[in-house]
Amino acid sequence: MEDSKGVRGRIFILSGAILAGLIAIAAALIFQSTTPSVASQGQDQQPVQLEQAADQAADLSEDVYSGLDTTKKIIGKTEARNQAIETGRDAASQKLQELSDRAQQAKTHGEEVLSATDKRVLKHISE
Repeated sequence: MEDSKGVRGRIFILSGAILAGLIAIAAALIFQSTTPSVASQGQDQQPVQLEQAADQAADLSEDVYSGLDTTKKIIGKTEARNQAIETGRDAASQKLQELSDRAQQAKTHGEEVLSATDKRVLKHISE
């Protein structure tokens, strides 16, 4: 009987130690995900190359349609799917064109017209 109490006690202690370790790991991961890295802080300070980014966004708005027929053959088995594919590509093209237009405006009016998301996307596509 005493052996089973000792085993239960050890299992309880071991379970507690494992739980504490998992909580510590989770806390570390949460802290790491909310703390900006040194690399990302340096990137935010670099200005967006507006001319290059605007041109790239305009090019991408046209490139959205490349491979449309192949996508329809592979995925678009029905007319409804084909329509959804075209609608999605149209929306993506329009969003990229609007982003290009905002980047053009930012060249003349300053980067204040760009949201933080616009700046991140423009920086990403111009790299």
